[in-house]
Amino acid sequence: MKRKLVIATATAVALVTGGTAVALAAGGTESAPVQQARAALDRDDDGGRESERGARITAVQAIDAAVKARPGTVVSAELDDDADENDDDWEVVVLGAKGSTTHTVHIDPVSGRVLGTDTDRDDTDDADDAGEDAAVRDAKVSARQAAQTAAAKGFVTSVELTDEDDAPATSWDVSVRPTGGAEDDWNVDVKTGALVADNDDHNDSDDD
Repeated sequence: MKRKLVIATATAVALVTGGTAVALAAGGTESAPVQQARAALDRDDDGGRESERGARITAVQAIDAAVKARPGTVVSAELDDDADENDDDWEVVVLGAKGSTTHTVHIDPVSGRVLGTDTDRDDTDDADDAGEDAAVRDAKVSARQAAQTAAAKGFVTSVELTDEDDAPATSWDVSVRPTGGAEDDWNVDVKTGALVADNDDHNDSDDD
């Protein structure tokens, strides 16, 4: 539940009702207390930003921002919205244009601002790393396109290649949360872009 705040200053009054802040300030500018009130509205009572409801940046927008900051091929994107922590962000993994370097780009889920980047060098002798890199590069349908396709089912919270053990990945695994519903997994074919329900995920839901 959003906190209801009433802040009065000599130059501004912030009225918070039902989660909406209305600021009245001299000269049309907001004072520091009003800005703080707006910031408080983005957080729930546990101190963490609300996940899908609070996130205005979609998976596609996060991917675009990440690739602009670190050009390359997107390996995965995930909304990290741990309710126990106060550092929610989109984590977009980008395979560098030159190959052996991956960048994890952190994107603010509300503003779309790049928060920082972690850079790692892949182990070229590791078959798993090499296989994943090749699968991402060979996919005719990109992670961005997969997220865009699955967005028809709800708010996309993650997209990554399916784990096929020793076999090449055949689809993108996309987690989606419909409005008012539980999270579902969908598969987007890496060659055709066809969207189908993840049978394993839906069977597990039926068993519950």
